[in-house]
Amino acid sequence: MSEALLRAFGASHGGDGLWSAAWRRLRSNRAAVLAAALLAGVVVAAVLGPWVSPHDMESVDWSLSPLASPPSIANGHWFGTDANGRDLFVRVWAGTRVSLLVALLASVVSLVIGVAWGATAGYLGGRVDEWMMRFVDILMAFPGFLLALTVTAVLGNNIRTIVFALGIAYAPVMIRVVRAQVLSLREAQFIEASQAIGTPTWEIIFYHLLPNTYSVLLAQATLFLAWAVLDIAGLSFLGLGIKPPTPELGAMTAEGAEQMISGRWWMSVFPGGFIMLMALTFTLIGDGLRDILDPRYQR
Repeated sequence: MSEALLRAFGASHGGDGLWSAAWRRLRSNRAAVLAAALLAGVVVAAVLGPWVSPHDMESVDWSLSPLASPPSIANGHWFGTDANGRDLFVRVWAGTRVSLLVALLASVVSLVIGVAWGATAGYLGGRVDEWMMRFVDILMAFPGFLLALTVTAVLGNNIRTIVFALGIAYAPVMIRVVRAQVLSLREAQFIEASQAIGTPTWEIIFYHLLPNTYSVLLAQATLFLAWAVLDIAGLSFLGLGIKPPTPELGAMTAEGAEQMISGRWWMSVFPGGFIMLMALTFTLIGDGLRDILDPRYQR
């Protein structure tokens, strides 16, 4: 086990390891703690929200006149209703759940690709590294959102395709992050010792190099979640996101934007507000994790 791992789990410095010190710094980072608590509340509400509301996602309240009713506690539509008379409260929470799930899966895809590709390129070096990174340079020549937009336009706009498209779009950044970490560690003494005793390459990569990059990967993956939430909404806003009847925040915001001129502000404010809220919380958490886990930011 490498020295960094021993420090991380408190095997040195009198048990004052990396993770215990990081936990203390996390508690002192009020913005990250508040964002984490807020995100936890959003996740719980997204799971339980549709069960709390007496309304169904697709049911129309014909008692309303007009069908697009503003927020009201009296009639039970806390976020109001859309142009079709459907309850926005339950639809926003259902859309939040979809966005969180797709963002998480896309982040995992980019993490898996980035770790495998970046670690292999960084450790092997030479021509292998050169050829592998030239392919990454080609991908990075395209803006991430434009690449995802192209993939969904070609392969279709379903959840599976969107997850794959966003994962591919974010992978080059993760590849570069992992490669940089591996390049800085592969000449370390514990790596040279592992090579000297004949440890297989795959074991050196996955048991000695990658565990020393977890802190950076965790912070970067959290930031990917913020990007994914915005990109999922952007794709749906343009009509290339998740297809109806599945509720999606970007599509609801686009539909509500058409109603703003008629004074029906709630139809875009609530779904748009939840997009902003999720992106903000993930960004604050990612910045907080970077500050407490990356040694360059430690005071």
